[in-house]
Amino acid sequence: VYLNLIKTSNVKVFPEIPKKKSLQDMYKLFKSKLNEADNIYWVIDLDVVIKENNLHILKDYLEHYKDNIIINNPCLEYWFYLHYKSSGNFNNRCDDVINALKKEDDFFRQYSKSVSDIEQVVELLKSRLETAYTNAQNRQCNLEELLSCSQMDRLVKKLKRDKETKKVKYEIRRSKK
Repeated sequence: VYLNLIKTSNVKVFPEIPKKKSLQDMYKLFKSKLNEADNIYWVIDLDVVIKENNLHILKDYLEHYKDNIIINNPCLEYWFYLHYKSSGNFNNRCDDVINALKKEDDFFRQYSKSVSDIEQVVELLKSRLETAYTNAQNRQCNLEELLSCSQMDRLVKKLKRDKETKKVKYEIRRSKK
């Protein structure tokens, strides 16, 4: 939902959010989609990967598809946080990020991951997008250190630049169990 709302081009975004799939199952789905479109992106929230002790598996996948895998540590909400602040380490816990967001804006006091809330987040944060780009670039994702980070800037910039209607992109996000 977020990507469809933030993009300014005619790129089509088809999110596939598998329910209760293992990291390995999602990797198979990701690989199966690679031949179906010009650009495929897999957006991963690391909090679940870490919780399930699958970081070593993800590292293997990144060796082959680092340009197509977009990491958020701990979760997509950290990307929202980067619209406000450039620092903060949340010990791989999404709840900690959401609590920090509540201190930045009253909207997040009632935040849920619903479609209507995501629509409001886009409207709320769109004027701060350049700040988020800068803050994300200053916090590189390092799977050894596991500091909070987001690579959503890479994907959002690609969506905003891509003006070809023929291109189809997928977002495959790790669902919470």
